[in-house]
Amino acid sequence: MQRYVKFFLLILVIIPILTISPNGKSLFQKKAYVFGTIVDIQIYGESKKLATKASEEILSNFNNLHQLLHPWRKGLMFEINKAIQNETPFLLENQEVISLIMRGQEYEKQTKGNFNPAIGKLVSLWGFHSEVPRKMMPDTRAILKLVEAKPSMRNIEIINNKLSSTNEFVQVDMGGYAKGYALDQAKNILEQYKINNALINIGGNILAWGMQGDKEWVVGIQNPRNPNLMATLPLKAGWSIGTSGDYQKYFTANEKRYSHIINPHTGYPVSNAKSVTILMPPGDNSGEKSDVYTNPIFIEETSKKIEMANDLGVSHYLIVLDNNEILISDELNKIIMWQDKIDEKKITIY
Repeated sequence: MQRYVKFFLLILVIIPILTISPNGKSLFQKKAYVFGTIVDIQIYGESKKLATKASEEILSNFNNLHQLLHPWRKGLMFEINKAIQNETPFLLENQEVISLIMRGQEYEKQTKGNFNPAIGKLVSLWGFHSEVPRKMMPDTRAILKLVEAKPSMRNIEIINNKLSSTNEFVQVDMGGYAKGYALDQAKNILEQYKINNALINIGGNILAWGMQGDKEWVVGIQNPRNPNLMATLPLKAGWSIGTSGDYQKYFTANEKRYSHIINPHTGYPVSNAKSVTILMPPGDNSGEKSDVYTNPIFIEETSKKIEMANDLGVSHYLIVLDNNEILISDELNKIIMWQDKIDEKKITIY
């Protein structure tokens, strides 16, 4: 724990940068470490004073959310999970968290249980609630026990601000949509400060706000098996992009990769895909949805991934399967710019 805290404090001490773009406009940039990843804020065409003030409020909001929603460090979500485990009702007066729990219930229903924030115990069992990766498989009996318990967001009831659960095996982990929700909060702050052009990147969950001068913001998509960029994409104003990949958090045992993306129905990490990237247009909770919807598409069996994307209303998607085949929507194929050498025979356009 001490090692993690020292790293956290070290990486937050980053000096904001104000550079001049080719057309003479200022480009402000500030980076920090929140949500277990690098946060990169770029604000275009504003004074350093305004950009600094807005970026500091955004980062303060992110840090507060991180502490509020962290499932295994002391905070509100930790206390909620503790009460559920002890089968004790919990007085929950934080309307923001109530709303997030209720949307988690709706996402679970919408994705046929593929997106299930109630499986925190499974995530922990596989070692992804730790800073140190596992070196061996968890006990298969323990996995089966948690799968058979069927923890679900539907097990949670909130009546008159009193939260209770009918299933003691529920442990809420909002890691699958906290970053996307944070993007939506950043959008609100940018609006409050009347900032017209910015790019907010939370470890690959990105919001494009306005443009960079007369050009759209351009973002990169990582190759899931090497640090090179697989492709780049222009992001229209107000659009969000999200990626789920088996390279983000994983461990290797017996020469097999086990990622943090766990199928709630089987209890095991998904092995049929390497990455899923989607774009979401502006709309209610669009940043959150760009974060959420990558998971059910990733988790769904190969033959049904496109059907899941269509059911969720995702028109721009890029799916890299475990055999390196690429499934891409026609809408995204029209704007993608490949950077790595891609075998066209392995690309299927829908």
